Amino acid sequence: MEEKINQTEETQETQQEQKQEGREQKYEVKILRQISYLPTVFMLKTKWGQVIKISLINSDYVDCGKYVSRSKLTFSGCFKLRNRELREVRGIYYTPIAPLFNLNFRGKISRDLEEMKDLIMKSLDNYNLTDLRLLISYDNYSFAVYDKFKKAPLLEFNQWFEQGHLFIYNIPSPKYVEYLEFEDTNEINIYNHVIKTNVNIKVYRLYVSAGMAYLIYVPEYVMLTIKSPDHDEKTVDLYNNNYYIMAHPVPTHKVD
Repeated sequence: MEEKINQTEETQETQQEQKQEGREQKYEVKILRQISYLPTVFMLKTKWGQVIKISLINSDYVDCGKYVSRSKLTFSGCFKLRNRELREVRGIYYTPIAPLFNLNFRGKISRDLEEMKDLIMKSLDNYNLTDLRLLISYDNYSFAVYDKFKKAPLLEFNQWFEQGHLFIYNIPSPKYVEYLEFEDTNEINIYNHVIKTNVNIKVYRLYVSAGMAYLIYVPEYVMLTIKSPDHDEKTVDLYNNNYYIMAHPVPTHKVD
């Protein structure tokens, strides 16, 4: 069964432009799409605007979150090469095959980001790769170059339940669900939320940046009791033969 979701992605943004008072106005338009399966790598947007980067597997993805220390001597992130120019990108990318090449050093290659960009471009030029579209992940000690990559879509599922910043979403099944190792349990702990069920459910902990998330499969109808010291106790029903995602972004306040 196909499921409707709101999906926003770099390559799927529609921008309407108009001139007002000599300035160019741009508007992001969300496009309603249908998907049959949960993507292997995706970004989940909550009602509060937080974005949780999620992978169903522990490999074949690159997290392009940018980091620069206060001293600016330590850094990491990603560039995309296009038209012989390196452009900074963020998000998470699906990389289904090994990189074209990577370079690793025991000591820091560079303590300067612009110098790092020059080193990357010189390496690409040595291999005659500057005319390709490439994704490059880097830090002070290494960089890796990918020619097969896809930016993960940004998904907004219909919300099933919430308690503070804990959310449950009803989702389509993963395409290769048979390869995921679910655990039978009747209790899940996510930060200060304790979730208990009246019968066992199947739970798979997802690989997440900036939060926690679990993939849930419900073989038979189940009732969840959810407790948190910051919120009133709540109950919620989950229905048989359905998949759900239970997610929580990293807490930013004492109360979550």
